[in-house]
Amino acid sequence: MAHVAADFWGGDGEQTAAVWRAGVQEWGPVHTSDFGEPRESWPINAALARLGAAPPGPGAPDHHDLFVEVGLGRRRDEEDWRGAALKASDAADYDEWHARDQAERESEQRAAAERALHERLPDIPVPLNGKDISALLDIPEGRTIGAAIRHLQQLHIDHGPQSREAAETALRVWAAGQGLRSVAAGRAEGA
Repeated sequence: MAHVAADFWGGDGEQTAAVWRAGVQEWGPVHTSDFGEPRESWPINAALARLGAAPPGPGAPDHHDLFVEVGLGRRRDEEDWRGAALKASDAADYDEWHARDQAERESEQRAAAERALHERLPDIPVPLNGKDISALLDIPEGRTIGAAIRHLQQLHIDHGPQSREAAETALRVWAAGQGLRSVAAGRAEGA
C-alpha cells in the first residue's frame, strides 16, 4: 500500500509518498518540491514503481510519468483517487487494469467523437433550422437532424455561407449518401 500526496498550484508544488508492505513501512516518506530530477525519481512515481506499476522501459518517451499513466492525473483529491482505486480493485495486476482503463478511455473518446458529429457547433449559422430539415428530409426530430445541421455548418466552414436553396440541395445529396430519402425525392417518385 502507498500513501501519496501532491499539492500543486500554478505549476509549483510538492509530492510526498511512502510505501508499506505487509503492514511494515518499507520506503519513505520521501518528499520533494524540486522536479528537476528524472520523473521516475519523483516520490509518487517511485512509490508506484515499488507497487508494480511498470516503470519506463528502453525506448520509452522522456515524458513517461507513472502518476499520469495510472490515472492519478485525472483526479483532483484523495476521495477521487479512492473511488478510482475501488473501481480498479478487481484487477489482478497493473497490466490488466491498464488495458481495461485504456479501453475505457478509448471508448469514451469514440463516444465523444460520435456525439460531436451530431452536435451543433457554436456560432456557425445555418440557413435551415431543425424543423426545416425535418420537413425537407421527412425525418423525425433526433440525432439525424443534429447530424444534418452539423453537415451544413461544415459546409459553411469549408465554402462560406450557403443560400437556403444551396443548403437544401446539399442536404438532399447528404441524405442520399446517408441512405435517407428526402420528401422531394419521394414526391418525385410518386408522381
